[in-house]
Amino acid sequence: MPSIPSDLQIRRAREGDIPGMARLHYASFPELGVTPEERAERFRSGPLIQLEDHWVCERAGKLIGLFALYDLKMYRYSDLIRAGGIAIVSVAPEARRQKIAYWMMLKAVQVMEQNGVPLSLLYPFNHAFYRQLGWGVVGKVDYYRFPPGALPVLPERSDMVYIWSTEEREEVMLCYRRFAERHNGLLQRPEPVWFESVFKRCFCYAYRAPDSGELEGYITLNYEPLPKDERFTGADVRVIDFVWLTERALRGLIGFLAAQADQARCVILADQCEIPFDYLCASPLMQAGRHTWQMGAETAWQGASLMGRIISLRRILTASNFGAGHGRLRLEIRDDVNPANSEPLTVEFDAGKAEFVKQTADIALKTDISNFSSIYWGALAIDKAAALGLVEIEGKNSRDFLMGIFNISKPVCYDYF
Repeated sequence: MPSIPSDLQIRRAREGDIPGMARLHYASFPELGVTPEERAERFRSGPLIQLEDHWVCERAGKLIGLFALYDLKMYRYSDLIRAGGIAIVSVAPEARRQKIAYWMMLKAVQVMEQNGVPLSLLYPFNHAFYRQLGWGVVGKVDYYRFPPGALPVLPERSDMVYIWSTEEREEVMLCYRRFAERHNGLLQRPEPVWFESVFKRCFCYAYRAPDSGELEGYITLNYEPLPKDERFTGADVRVIDFVWLTERALRGLIGFLAAQADQARCVILADQCEIPFDYLCASPLMQAGRHTWQMGAETAWQGASLMGRIISLRRILTASNFGAGHGRLRLEIRDDVNPANSEPLTVEFDAGKAEFVKQTADIALKTDISNFSSIYWGALAIDKAAALGLVEIEGKNSRDFLMGIFNISKPVCYDYF
């Protein structure tokens, strides 16, 4: 890997670093509305990540950089795969535009490689910056803002219940796990995440099946009050988790949102599951949306959110499930940050599993680690990538084979870290 400059020391955080870490965090994320003292306390005794999971960058004895490295586990359907979650990347104002963030991310890749972590996730402050380091776009969001009264008032809403007791919360946790095992990209949530982040900060309502009594879906949300001079008792409903295991549970969640029309101005929902809300709504025009000749009714804003990176190509290929198909593939992946991934590999796929073989392959795929990471997550389709020149494919009938192997559902992730 490229060498970190000798005048920089990037190491795990210690107790004595906390005041400087709070200053860096405050300068980089002032919009959080938390004082430096409160940030220092979170570094010292936060429930979701330990102090030693933070890394700092020093130069001449002065703290000039900071990032956190979460030890996460990501669902790829029923499989759980370790992933390093990178967060709060901060650079001191006096050290910006000096490649400090670049060298910290290089260190993060080195640490994950050494610890056997095959994947990495992050929410980027700048997509281009992380693309050059090998992260690819994997998260797509349709951001809706619709009046709840535009939704159909479905009868299943009558089976929605408020979640309060410990036993009910455990049912919600099980429901999330079952939902995650059917999808690609959701994170495993330890109990501190549930009890210190989800249940403590959100209202939770669930759909309970009238025949079996089982909890088949749930929704977490917050009511955000409107300015008093605009609407005294009004609020917007911001949805966080939107989880369902059955069709009737999905209808129950939608009916519940529709029933908020008496008090809520609009429902704010970042959908990742391609639910056709624009077809459900009586009028698809979003709150404060435009109605133009070319666009028609503006239904939602579309965003690219989560980015993912393959840290170890060998580890992730053997740890993951793939789509249907049998055959061999030669992979030539360019990775300037972790050259170990650039070694050409011949991979045999069979029944969704991959193994390395010494035989030759009639099909070859060439691209960089950023694009291949997007393909691995199911966010970038092979045929689209080839048409746009993002990948090179060689071999007869290669696209049909590759489309089958990488036929992975689009990723979903409800956690922000």
